[in-house]
Amino acid sequence: MTIASHPAREHQRLQALKELDILYLPLEDRFDRITRTLCRLFDVPVAYLSLIDDETQWFKSIHGLDLINTPRSDALCQHTLLEDEYLICEDMTQDPRFADNPYVTGAPYARFYAGYLLKSREQNVGTLCIVDTQPRSFSQDDLAALADIASWAQTELNLTQLSDMQVQLIGELDEAYQQARIDSLTRLWNQGTIKQILHRAFQRHLLNLTPLSVLMIDADHFKKVNDTYGHTVGDKVLQNIASALRQALRPQDAIGRYGGEEFLIILDDCEPRQAAELAKRILNRVRNLSFTDVAPDLKVTLSIGIAGSSARGLESETDLMDLADQALYRAKNNGRDQICLLHSTEARD
Repeated sequence: MTIASHPAREHQRLQALKELDILYLPLEDRFDRITRTLCRLFDVPVAYLSLIDDETQWFKSIHGLDLINTPRSDALCQHTLLEDEYLICEDMTQDPRFADNPYVTGAPYARFYAGYLLKSREQNVGTLCIVDTQPRSFSQDDLAALADIASWAQTELNLTQLSDMQVQLIGELDEAYQQARIDSLTRLWNQGTIKQILHRAFQRHLLNLTPLSVLMIDADHFKKVNDTYGHTVGDKVLQNIASALRQALRPQDAIGRYGGEEFLIILDDCEPRQAAELAKRILNRVRNLSFTDVAPDLKVTLSIGIAGSSARGLESETDLMDLADQALYRAKNNGRDQICLLHSTEARD
């Protein structure tokens, strides 16, 4: 395997990547939509959008493989960074740059690779790639389609989509601490971080009088899933739930894993009734999840408690969370697989 040399302007490239301030953020559905589209369009099993720093390739979205990052020395895309626009390899077993790469000689046994550069501040910061397990040709029309989708990805990459509160929080942390803010299984904010975001959101609500709603979400009968199918399947269920939740949200919404099978969603500038409509869509989305590859008969449902800042008597984000927690308890007590929206007067009943 040939390890690619660093690009001539590696320092400037790394600086542009740092200024994106995106490496250690949770997964975002705006990128997942792109990789899903690539897999459908080109009929390939694997597609990913990745950023490459001095030592590591970070996957901002990956479809078809369960990876968070990989050493730069193993990255197929390290060679694409040296190109002007793209790199196509129709059979990697015949190319000395790739022939003994661990992703060629081992799972997923990659054969075909097509990668298109993603730029920020005119620097090559990452790649958008498709991978197949069979050699294949790649026409000029195929290349044009990949270029169009790469342009879409590059636009998304250079947009600030997270809420100001989330961006500000990340900007205050050094890189090592930024990584510790992410839940390792679901790639969402962890409990400590989502609670900090909620605190900032509530302070903003008090200052600007903008509506604020929260969803407290629990996977129904999750212990039974683990007991019946094992923790590996349980982890897969949590990952799929997290993905379904991300897909339902606006870019500015915040989501975190709050506990074992609990999730917290913060909806800034959102009235409780709007939050309830979103929660109903989430229920339907999760009901339709399929686990045919690991547990064909498995069906998953959620219970969701909803609380809004318009509820009477709320003085802090703790009060808001307590109300959402009571709503969640009522949703589960009423039979699960449903939502419950509480106001403070109802919660005292």
